Amino acid sequence: MQVAIYADRDPGGKKLIATLQRRLKNEEIRAWQVHKKAPFTLVHSGDRYTKIRVTFVPAGTPTFSRAARAGALGAFRNPEPALLATISEGPSADRVLGFLVGMLTRHAGPLGVSGVGIPLSASGSKR
Repeated sequence: MQVAIYADRDPGGKKLIATLQRRLKNEEIRAWQVHKKAPFTLVHSGDRYTKIRVTFVPAGTPTFSRAARAGALGAFRNPEPALLATISEGPSADRVLGFLVGMLTRHAGPLGVSGVGIPLSASGSKR
């Protein structure tokens, strides 16, 4: 499951990731924890959701390009998003999707998020 993240004046999403890391470190956002820094991966802090990973891939990277070619962006390929967040599969992945979109929209201003898209095309998701 993917989420296309648009960021004004931050085409590679680097500022967004740096701001997100800082806000997590300063505990301004408490519901998420950093799992890995490269690639930037978060886990939701709720006990039921710790196995579901959210990995952020910036535009212009080989991983982003592979996902775009595979159709993971669906209708959100043009204009190209700054980041693609991939949510790992699991029984609570849909809940984690809701938590991720909620966090991105609540903190949109400081993070520089201008839009969020959830591709639902059959080629970009496993059903």
